Amino acid sequence: MGPWQIIVLLGAVILVAAFLIPRNKGRNGEQGGSLQNMEIALEQFMENMEKDNGELMELLADSGKAAAEREKLYETRIARLEQTCSRLELQLQSLRSSNPRAQASAAVGMQVETQPQPDSVPPALVEDGAEPSEVAVSSTIQSRYASLLELHRNGKSIEAIARRMEMNKGEVQLILQLAKQEEAARA
Repeated sequence: MGPWQIIVLLGAVILVAAFLIPRNKGRNGEQGGSLQNMEIALEQFMENMEKDNGELMELLADSGKAAAEREKLYETRIARLEQTCSRLELQLQSLRSSNPRAQASAAVGMQVETQPQPDSVPPALVEDGAEPSEVAVSSTIQSRYASLLELHRNGKSIEAIARRMEMNKGEVQLILQLAKQEEAARA
């Protein structure tokens, strides 16, 4: 190769390098810009995550407070129900002591009739102008749960009755047992 060819070749390499260098710098600048954009996006994402985390912590604290309030409410309700239960037990004991049939069935180990005798209906249960026998008739299992007992007589299962009446299965079973005991006490 001649010296003039080397100079032309060297000039061509310089021209190519001159075109490539600004482009590489532009690409590096673009990469730097996209890197900055990525860092900004990550920072925003982290800020949003911290904000969401704070909201979740507040929600958790609020739900904890609400649960504590519900627990207090349930405790007071349970205490009231226990008081009512003990009061009703005392009334039942006084009814048993005044009713000889109830004493005899308690001695044999049978459960007390669910329908009180007309002479043993407490005055608190008798409405103004109502006869004690009317109160006793209106408080039977048969009359209170007629639709439930009709479904059972039609051959519906306990599960189907519970779904239809919107009750628990245990509640349905208890009502059916009480109805059987009531029928046996009448017979």
